[in-house]
Order: sequence, then structure tokens, then C-alpha cells
Amino acid sequence: MHEAVAAPGFEPNEGPDAVAARTADGALAGVAELASIDPSELSANALLNFVGVLGNISRIIEGRQVSNVGDIARRSDTNAGFDGLAARHGAASPTALFEVITGAKNSTAYRFATVAKHTTPRVSDTGLPLEPVFAQTADALADGVIGLDVAESITSTLAPILPRVSPEQIDWAEKTLIGNATGAFGEVPFTADAVRQQARVFRVALDPDGVEPTAEELHEARKLVFKHQDDGSMKITGVLSPEQAAQVTPVFDAVMSKRTSPTFMHTEELSAHGQEPEPRSKPQERADVFTSIIAGVGKQHSTPKLHGRGPTVMVTVKNEDLDAGTGAAWSPGTPAPLPMSFVTQMQCDGDTRNVTIDEHGDVLNLGTAQRLFTAKQRLALIARDGNTCVAQGCNVAAWLCEAHHIHRYEDGGPTNLDNGVLACWFHHRLLDHDDWTITRDKNGPTRLTPPDWYVNRRYLGQRRRITDNEDDNSDPPDDHRDTGPRT
Repeated sequence: MHEAVAAPGFEPNEGPDAVAARTADGALAGVAELASIDPSELSANALLNFVGVLGNISRIIEGRQVSNVGDIARRSDTNAGFDGLAARHGAASPTALFEVITGAKNSTAYRFATVAKHTTPRVSDTGLPLEPVFAQTADALADGVIGLDVAESITSTLAPILPRVSPEQIDWAEKTLIGNATGAFGEVPFTADAVRQQARVFRVALDPDGVEPTAEELHEARKLVFKHQDDGSMKITGVLSPEQAAQVTPVFDAVMSKRTSPTFMHTEELSAHGQEPEPRSKPQERADVFTSIIAGVGKQHSTPKLHGRGPTVMVTVKNEDLDAGTGAAWSPGTPAPLPMSFVTQMQCDGDTRNVTIDEHGDVLNLGTAQRLFTAKQRLALIARDGNTCVAQGCNVAAWLCEAHHIHRYEDGGPTNLDNGVLACWFHHRLLDHDDWTITRDKNGPTRLTPPDWYVNRRYLGQRRRITDNEDDNSDPPDDHRDTGPRT
């Protein structure tokens, strides 16, 4: 009889549970030592090698977790009722159980579960074992040569065409994608995003008639979610279908085109070309454009009415706060208090109605609404000042803009054409902060002028002197710019 010899590192007669527990504990202890490594102390090559090795470790762990999620799902079969693994531990689903155990967020757990569905063994209706749907991807995951991101890029992109494409074609596409992701063909390994993009090309090539069903699926997946935050702001998330994106993108591009100067056109260059620096980031400007569009639509006669009125932004504020310009206002549209500057801006462009409320909160008197700039006056302002916001370079359409009193309405400024201009939501807000001013030459255009501090900044001085010299036809200065600190 030959004596049984245990594999190195394993105890004789050790069961799989003990092996799994001891191996995981050992790996955790080894990984915990990584916390003592300070990346700032590593050389460049050592740092990059360190990052790469950790990537390898992550892929191995992700491959194991995908397999684990698949096994949790098989043991949580709904036919087992409360005897299923997930139900026994009070979880509504295998995904929820994985989420609780690992502390991962719901979307991450869902990704693991979706990949596991395509890359772990299955069971037929008759109880027979079946290979994974994507067997090559499953092997690559088990070997740790790809991770969750690449596996998801392959399986989620190719899965929709499985019923309409031959297994041989799917195998070819899967093999090619894995090879590109791992650098098996002698090229630099593809990133997960590049793999997904190539998989999309393969999907169209293998199933050209499937483009229309895919477009329909994307159309059905469209959504726009508004979520009020605790601080009163609103978080907007969503997905537009390709057809919707094709319509929305040009609108924002057109409105924001003036701001899409090349990346090398920094503040100095913009000033040299007579353009004002844009204080907003692209996402901020996009948010302002979106707000202007929504507000503009609310003013249209075709917008659905509620109780005989179009969409109304209702703001309440105490008289004493309004007179003093202090305090806060309130609106049903947000739980957070609104600044008085917002009330002032709303007064320029909307109805005002005096409401008398007693100390108990009861309404004693409701005055009649006082309408400010009328629709006809708006048309006259557009005819005089043009089809866009009064601010130079702002392309927000005039019909999306708000009417502004040059001389404040609350200070006795009249509601007439001489005292009115149309400004987008963002520039109207700037005007109500008093730093920006409006000038109008006799029979000339109306201009929005920024404050002196905004244009005449110290660090622009040298650039302006250079520009002035060039305008005087003098010899251009040497192209040796002082990059040191300016005082």
C-alpha cells in the first residue's frame, strides 16, 4: 500500500470547508500587509508593477466571487421555498444576500449576479448539468486572466444575439474578444471599454437584422429620474434612447457652441480675442441651459394648464423679509429655503400676489395677481435686442429667457421696453447680484457688461500688454513667458 501524501500546505483528511476557510484567511493576512506599502516611496517602475500585480489579484478574486454568486443562486432556487439559501438568511434574492455579506452596493452585486448567470454551470429542466452559456469567458475568469469588467463587456453585449446566431460564430467572437483583452495576439491588452466597443461591432456584424430590435430595447429603457436631496437640491439621472440623444445633443451643442473653444484657449487667450472668460464648468453650463429650457416651456401657451394656469413656481416670503432683502423664501418645489436673490429674480419675470396671513397662519386676504412683462412686450424685446440672451456670446434662445428690469421693479422701475431686457436664467442671476450692468447706446444694441474685477485681473495684465503691442504693429515679444508666481 502506498501512503497517501497531502499536498503542500494542506493537512491530511482536511475537508473542503476547512481548506476554503484556511486559504481565505491566509490570503487575507497576506493582502493586509499591502497596507504597509507607501506608493509615494516606490520608484516609477516599481509603482506601475505594484499596480499591475494588484490588478491580477483583483481579477482572481472577482472570478472567484462570480463563481460564488452563481452557487448561491443555485442553492437559492425559488422552488426550495424557505429552504433556499437566500430565504434562509432573510434575503429576498441571491443578489441581496451577496450584497449583505460583502457590503457591496446594489448595482455592484447585480453586475456579479448577471455575469454569474452567463458564466457558471447551469442545470437543465430535467436536472442535468449544463456548461455555462459563455464557457470560454468562464474559463478566463477562473484563471484570473480577465476580471468582472471584461467578462461583463463580453457577455452583456453578445447575450442578446444568442438565439439568432450560430454557436460557432459566438465561440469565434468570444475567443477573439478574450484574446484582445489578454493580449494573446501579441497586441497591447484591450481595456474593458474597448472590449465592449468591439463586441458591439461583432454583434452588428453577426446579427445585422437585430439592430432594430436593439433600438426598440434602448427606447424602452429610456428614463429620467428626479430625486430630491436632503439639502433641497435635486439629483437628475437617466438614460435617453439613441433617437432622443440625437435630438437633445444638437440643442445643447447649439446653445453652448460659443463656449466650446479649444482646450488651449485659456483665460489669457480668450481675453486677447475680446471674449470674456467663462466662469462655469461644462456640467454647470449644461445645468443652466436645462433650467432655461424647462422655464421657457412653462411660459408657452401650448403647455398643459392646471387649474387654469400654466406651470407655476410658487414662492412665499414675509413682507418684512422682502422689504429688508433678508431672510428666506419657501416653495413647494423644494424642501430647502430659497435665498432672497431668487425671489427678486422671480419678481422680474412672473406674477406677484399679495397674501395677508395672520399670526396663526390663516389667510386673511388674497390680492389680485399683478402681471409684469406681457407676451407682446417680450416680442418687442426680442425684435429690439435679437433672438438670444442679452449677454454677449450667450446663445440661449430669447423665448427661453426671463424678462429683467434694468431699474429694479421693487425700487419703482417701470415695466416697459426701455427698462427691460431678456436674459437667460444664469445671466439674469448675475444681473440681480448688482455686479454686472446693462448699457444701451442710443439706437444701438443692448450690452451686458461684467464688473471690472471680472475682466481686469492681474494675471491678464501681461497678456493684454502683449496684445496691445501687437495692435500697435510693434515687433512681437520673445516667446519666453514668465511661468513663475505673479504678485
